[in-house]
Amino acid sequence: MPSKSRTDLNERLADIEQILQAHTALTKIKKAEAAAKQAGEDLKHILTVVNALISTPGKGKPAEVAALNRSAFVLLCAHFQGFVEDLHREAASYTLDGKVRSVSDVVTLVKPGNSNPHANIIEKMFSGVGVYDLMHKPHWSKCSNESVQKRLTKYIEERNQIAHGKKPTIHKTKVVGFMKFIVLLADALDSEVGAQITAMTKIKPW
Repeated sequence: MPSKSRTDLNERLADIEQILQAHTALTKIKKAEAAAKQAGEDLKHILTVVNALISTPGKGKPAEVAALNRSAFVLLCAHFQGFVEDLHREAASYTLDGKVRSVSDVVTLVKPGNSNPHANIIEKMFSGVGVYDLMHKPHWSKCSNESVQKRLTKYIEERNQIAHGKKPTIHKTKVVGFMKFIVLLADALDSEVGAQITAMTKIKPW
């Protein structure tokens, strides 16, 4: 059973699914418009227009969907950051309960000023509530821990470029890949935090 933070992340990621659906819909509409313009008043070609609306659209033109892709990319980073902060608070409620006057104050105190969820930032946050070496654990098939950390850094750098007005090339496949990465990383972090809390408190948190 996952933590509440991990369950909430699934709800956050539904936003990304909506953007991807909008991406598909826009591509279909643009292809249908092009087909309709080509067909003109020739009703014999109306089937081409209908097919453009109901068929899988394939790749859209970058200019038509680039803003959607960039928006989804930035939102993914925000949702991952939100998950990390939620998991941090949730972990603290187990590791610090009964040990400090205000768990909330400690959580705020140990949260670094830089809110971007880089690996070292995550490490500092969680070590402040008794969970250590957290970002040195995650890995999965064909993705070593070193690769996990490098990919996270790359994704955040691209997010920052977008946030500062630059327009890196973000295709739909990159958005989908980033979302899959976040799901796998969140699962790994959730599992490791739960394991460390269990070892520390003798209570399984989730």
